[in-house]
Amino acid sequence: MAHLFVYGTLRASADHPMGRLLRDHAELIGAGSIRARLYVIDDPDEPGQNFYPGALPSPDPGDRVYGELYLITRPEHVFAAFDRYEACSPDHPEPHEFILRQIPVRMEDGQQILARSYLYSWDVSGAERVLSGRYTDRAPDVR
Repeated sequence: MAHLFVYGTLRASADHPMGRLLRDHAELIGAGSIRARLYVIDDPDEPGQNFYPGALPSPDPGDRVYGELYLITRPEHVFAAFDRYEACSPDHPEPHEFILRQIPVRMEDGQQILARSYLYSWDVSGAERVLSGRYTDRAPDVR
């Protein structure tokens, strides 16, 4: 079993097919946040047509990205599918846009849990920053 922190299209409110896969093989632990900055990424393959969130680790403890923490019951199945979805599987060229990393998640009750999360790794100088750290503030109807 493994923990996964999600902050965008995999959240339950997004109702994305990959999010449904997550919930079929995981238990929602609760809401939490990570120390990171959130950006809206303009898809380089579909400029101006497709946007998605990317969280970049931050040295500033005041920077938070909010999302959901899950306990995955079948990590081998789920992570292989998510690696393909996030374009960071071995069959995708490097450098990968997203990297699966371990990061501490601060739960709403103050507890910290170490979890994996897909974090953004490319340049964000032209990306829009989401100051609230909540992708739903920027894209409430994300699917």
